[in-house]
Amino acid sequence: MAVDDIDELKAESYRLDAQLISDLWIFRWAARFGSFTGAADRLHVTQGAVSQRMSRLEGRLGTLLFHRTRRGLTLTEAGAEVYQAMNGVAATLNRSLSRFDRVQRRSLVISCLPSLATEWLVPHIDGFYAAHPDVELFIRAELFAASVERMEDEGIDVAICYQTEPVTDLQELAVLDEMIVPVCSRDYLRGMQAADGPPPITRLHDDVPWPGGPREFEWDAWTTRNPEWACRIVSERHYNLAHLAYHAALCGQGVAMGRVVLINRLLGRGELIPATPLAPVRGASYRIVTHRPGAAFSPVRRFASWLYTEMEESQRQTLAAISES
Repeated sequence: MAVDDIDELKAESYRLDAQLISDLWIFRWAARFGSFTGAADRLHVTQGAVSQRMSRLEGRLGTLLFHRTRRGLTLTEAGAEVYQAMNGVAATLNRSLSRFDRVQRRSLVISCLPSLATEWLVPHIDGFYAAHPDVELFIRAELFAASVERMEDEGIDVAICYQTEPVTDLQELAVLDEMIVPVCSRDYLRGMQAADGPPPITRLHDDVPWPGGPREFEWDAWTTRNPEWACRIVSERHYNLAHLAYHAALCGQGVAMGRVVLINRLLGRGELIPATPLAPVRGASYRIVTHRPGAAFSPVRRFASWLYTEMEESQRQTLAAISES
């Protein structure tokens, strides 16, 4: 084969086409997860399909992209370079497509914990639409940690996190420190008040206060400030959402640790009441974060400003009601 023909074949192997773009996109997920299995699960294909595509990509490029060991995959120097380039491509595409979408519809994708979406955000959302009729919201209730990569990949504009520490690599638009207090039904409180001595309680837990957070965080924060509560436990019930713990309390099944913002409506309607005259204590913080804040009056910043103001008002109302009860 002539030298010119060989050079032409080499050039052809690096030329972008549908196959190469597809293989590079799969490579990016394999590199992110550090395994073909993780990429396969994310892309809803088989592990064998990912492995074959990566072998084809390495063959086409004429270089190894992964070191394959029993512990998983690590990127070679060439693989790290390609991964960085693919992340840049993905970020550029997402920014361009997002701008196009915002020009067409001025829509925002909002991600938050299911309990916040159910107990507070959805019931209050008409207030945002009344003040900002030109912005459309798509609310996603999910138990996932916020990250730049996830927000870019899934087109999320604003994430509302509930946790103690700032979110790495994301811009915080506002932070509201939450307060927590035990709550229960009226009938359950009557039973507690009828007991001789310190009333025993069934504790109702939200085991996932935030993704990766300590399951006992809120009850530990309460008993640290009020140690007499630690000896009153007779049983425990566990849930993966604060919303479920509140509704178990509403059904008279025990005492839940209420976040003051989230229990605003439940206390206002008398469905839950404070289980103690003791003052609320500090919980975690609501952190409104984004990777694309936009200009001063962008839809992202307008939503964040409205959200903080309304959540703060809900908190103020609930704390006032608790102090008067």
